[in-house]
Amino acid sequence: MDDERIFEPEQNNIHGLVQDLSERLDAKSNELRSDTAFASTRPADAKTFMLISRHPRRLTELAKALKISRQAAHRSVLRLVEAGVVQFDYAEGSRRDMIANLSQEGLKARKVGLEIAAAVEEIVREKVGSDDLETLRRILINLSQ
Repeated sequence: MDDERIFEPEQNNIHGLVQDLSERLDAKSNELRSDTAFASTRPADAKTFMLISRHPRRLTELAKALKISRQAAHRSVLRLVEAGVVQFDYAEGSRRDMIANLSQEGLKARKVGLEIAAAVEEIVREKVGSDDLETLRRILINLSQ
């Protein structure tokens, strides 16, 4: 996160800046994950796990959020099921629709993920300060609603 980039003013649109920041935060998270028991987890599977841990979802919803095919999302979830951190549960009131959810082992793994997220957030805090970090958090929450 130390590289400084100079962009033309028209490149400083919100969407591009958020995308650039997301890539940098993902790279830092992957680097920090390399020091954990989940070092061998594919970055794409880690992202799938993160999405499921924030909000259990159907495969179609996961594929849309990840911008990948339903089949690719299914393969990623199956790898997480094989690792024992994700399970499929029936959607409420359905005998057909399945939702990917964290297993008991997944809840433990989520703690590791939250520790990584806290470490990344601390790097951001060091760069922008506590007040700006909380302002950024409020803005992101507002934009996400």
